[in-house]
Amino acid sequence: MKFVKPNFYDRFRCTASACSDTCCAGWEIDIDPDTKAYYETLEGEFGERLREQIEELPEGMACFRLTEDERCPFLTDDNLCEVIFELGDDGLCEICREHPRFYEQFADRMEMGVGLCCEEACRLLFEQTAPITFITTTVGELPDAAAVPDSGMQIFRLRDEAFHLVQDRSLPLRVRMHRLIDFGVRVQRELLKKPAPSDVLPDSPALDTREALLQVMEALEPYDDTWPESVRLLADASLAVNLDEIDGGYENLLVYFLYRHFARGVLEGNLSARVKFCAVSVWFICLMNTKCLRDTGAFTPWDRITCTKDYSKQVEYSAENMEDMLRALHEDAAFSAESLKRLFG
Repeated sequence: MKFVKPNFYDRFRCTASACSDTCCAGWEIDIDPDTKAYYETLEGEFGERLREQIEELPEGMACFRLTEDERCPFLTDDNLCEVIFELGDDGLCEICREHPRFYEQFADRMEMGVGLCCEEACRLLFEQTAPITFITTTVGELPDAAAVPDSGMQIFRLRDEAFHLVQDRSLPLRVRMHRLIDFGVRVQRELLKKPAPSDVLPDSPALDTREALLQVMEALEPYDDTWPESVRLLADASLAVNLDEIDGGYENLLVYFLYRHFARGVLEGNLSARVKFCAVSVWFICLMNTKCLRDTGAFTPWDRITCTKDYSKQVEYSAENMEDMLRALHEDAAFSAESLKRLFG
C-alpha cells in the first residue's frame, strides 16, 4: 500500500480554542456507526448526555443535534470539546478526529492532505516557501485492492507534469497558469479522447468570462448568507487582478488544488474542467485578496488565510457547488481555454 502526503502534512495540529473559526459550529457533525455504538455503551451522566444529543438520520446515519446558534452541544463557551475532556481523543467520532484531513484512495494508493477550510491548514500551506513536495511511503500490500494497469497510473505522472509547470519559478505565475490551461486541454484529448465542450464551441471575444464566472459563483448554494453579496462586490471593474504583483502564495494554492482535484477527472471525464477549476480558484482568491488590499490599504498573511478559507468552505466543501462549478467549466464556451487565458492576463 502506498501512502502519499504533502511534505508539511505531519506538522498539522488542530489549534482548538485558539482557532478563530471553529469547525465545531456551522457544520453538521456526523457520527460514524462504530462511534455511535461506543456511545451507546457508555454509562453515567455523560453517556446519557451524549445519547440525548444524537439525532437519528435516514439509512442508519446519525449526527449531533446542534444548538440554536449551530454549535456542537459539547463545544464549551471557550471553544473546547467536552468529549475530549471526558473521554479523551479516542472518544471523538471519526469526522472530529480527522477533519480537516482528507483521503483519496486509488487502488493500492492512498493520498492524504489537509483541507483549506481550516485556517491552520492554510497557514502551513502559505508558510511553505520552498516548492511543495510529496512523500510516498510503501507499507505492505492491500489484499483487496484491484490491480491497476500501468496506463491507469498515468494520471499521476501527468499530475507530476502539472506540478512541474506551476512550480517553474523562472516564469511569471500568469504564464504558468496559461501553460497549465493548455496542459489541461491536451491531457483531456490524449487521455479521454474527447475534448471538453467548452473547448470546441466557437470562441467569442464578446463573451465576458469574468462576468460569467461571477454569475456562477453568486448562484452557488451559500455556506454563509453573506456570500452572494460578497461576490457582487467583486464585480467592481476597478478591481484589476494581477497575479504577478500581489504576494498570495498562489503557486502553493495551484499545487494544492491539483493534488486534491485533478485525478478524479479521469473517472468523471472532465480533466480539462478540473484543471480549469484549479486555475480559476486561484484567480478568484486573488480577486478576493485584491479587494481586501484596496479596502484596507494593506495585505497581511491573515487576510490571505481568511480569503482562502472562505473560498474553500464555500466551494470545495459542497459537493453540489463543486458539481455546478465543474459543469460550467466543462460545458460553457465562456470558459474556453483561450477565454480563461485572457482573463488571467
